[in-house]
Amino acid sequence: MRTFLRDVIRHYTLLLTLVLIPSLLSSQSTQATPATPLPEDNLSAADFTTILKEAWTFLKDETDNYTKTVGKKTEFETTAEFEKRTVDARQQYFAKITKFIKEKKFDQRVIGVILKADLEQYDADNQVYNIACRSTIEAPYNLPAVSTEIFANGYVGLADTIKKGYRASSIHLKFNPYFRWQVARDIARSAKNDDASVFFKVRFKIDMGQGEMKKGARFAVVPKQVMLINQRTNTVYWEQTLR
Repeated sequence: MRTFLRDVIRHYTLLLTLVLIPSLLSSQSTQATPATPLPEDNLSAADFTTILKEAWTFLKDETDNYTKTVGKKTEFETTAEFEKRTVDARQQYFAKITKFIKEKKFDQRVIGVILKADLEQYDADNQVYNIACRSTIEAPYNLPAVSTEIFANGYVGLADTIKKGYRASSIHLKFNPYFRWQVARDIARSAKNDDASVFFKVRFKIDMGQGEMKKGARFAVVPKQVMLINQRTNTVYWEQTLR
C-alpha cells in the first residue's frame, strides 16, 4: 500500500513539474523581450497630412450630406415630422462617424510625427542650446461646415496662410524664434556631431467626436507629447507631455 502511494505521489510530482516549468520559462522569456515600439511613431509630415486629409474629407462629406438631408421644413411637413426626420438624420450621421473612427482606430491610435530640428547656437556659459524648427505639417483649413482645431498649449499651433492666392493651413512648433534646450556641454557637442539625426517628434491623436454639433462639425488634432530626439540612437533628449 505504501509503495502504491509513493508511486502515485511521484507521478503527480512529475506531472506538476512538466506543466509548471515550461510556464515559468515562457514567463521569463516574455519579460526579457524588448518593448514593442509604437506603430506609426516616425511618420513624415507628408504622411501625417495624408491621414489628416482623408479623415477631414470624410467628415466634411458626411456633414454636407447630413445638412442636405435635413434641409428645411417642407410645406406639407408638420413640425413634429420635421423634428423626427432631423433626429433620425443626426443619429445616422453620428453612427457613420463612429463607424469611421472605429475602422481607422482613431479612438486608440497615437501617431508620432518627426520634424527636423536645426541646432543653431550653443551658449556654453549658460548651457543653453538654441534650436529652431522650420518644418511644418500641412493641415486641413477651417470651413463653415468643418472647424479644424488644436487646443491651446505652449508648443504646437495651427496657422492659416495665403500662398500664391490659395488658402493654406499648417501645424507648427511655436518657438519664438528658438526652443531653448538646457543641456550639459558634452551632450550638446554629441548632438551637434550627429546633427542630421536630431528631430522633434510630436505625438498626436485625431478626435472626430461631435458632441452636440450645433455649429458645424469639429475636427480636432490633439498633440499629446512633444520630444527632442536622436532618431539614429533612439535617444530622447527632452520631452513634454501636453495632454
